Amino acid sequence: MEKTCLVIPCYNESERLDTKAFLSELSNNIDLSLIFVNDGSKDATHDVLRDLYSNSSDDVRSRIHILHYIQNQGKATAVQRGLLWANALSNNTPAASFVADCEILSNGVIDATYFGFWDADLATPFSELHWFFHLAKDTNPDIIMGSRVARLGSKIERTVFRHYSGRLFATFISQGLGWKVHDTQCGAKIFKGHLIPICFDQPFKTSWLFDVEMLLRMKKHYGENATDLILEAPIRTWNDVKGSKIGWADFIKVPYQIWKVFRDYK
Repeated sequence: MEKTCLVIPCYNESERLDTKAFLSELSNNIDLSLIFVNDGSKDATHDVLRDLYSNSSDDVRSRIHILHYIQNQGKATAVQRGLLWANALSNNTPAASFVADCEILSNGVIDATYFGFWDADLATPFSELHWFFHLAKDTNPDIIMGSRVARLGSKIERTVFRHYSGRLFATFISQGLGWKVHDTQCGAKIFKGHLIPICFDQPFKTSWLFDVEMLLRMKKHYGENATDLILEAPIRTWNDVKGSKIGWADFIKVPYQIWKVFRDYK
């Protein structure tokens, strides 16, 4: 596996953070670093992350980085700030001003070739990260996107709501992009570092559709050739963990948000 740094956005995740799973993967995979961005959680997420950091071995702790914000900014901003901060540390350049208003637990060093983000509930287990690199070994894509495709040999556990809303959503997005995209919203994506300035330098217009905005920014930068840089990787295992932050109220707003995003990126 290539050296990889993943941003883990966290908002009220104290009951869903499997700290043993995170520590196990970090212990067994020396090429992995994690940045937890605690996005203004109101529960005990801050304490859980501090304990994770404090109770780990020196080697593992050197690859754990935590940004703790008091004010909630939304998932898009949490991912953006984590990736921009990772990019600055990996290139030994000054960090942006947005880290001045947060508590930081870190040794200040990140060594990675690939970056990305992963859901805090580990609905996509870490085994799929290794699977991503296995699938990409012959094509060397710039971005690998997890895709929750129910098929023989896979174990994709989704509620009926998530399944049908996901298919409807993917249809809208594919029509808007002009690309056949199966799943833009899977919270497991990795990409080469040079894409961070292209896709994350500017604030996102929406919090939950930033994955789509990321693809639109790639399309604007690379044109239709952007599809040659992207691999949708069919995930083998995905679990619908209880406690999702998205419900029917959010789904009702989706058509307007999709229209707004595509309008703004014309």
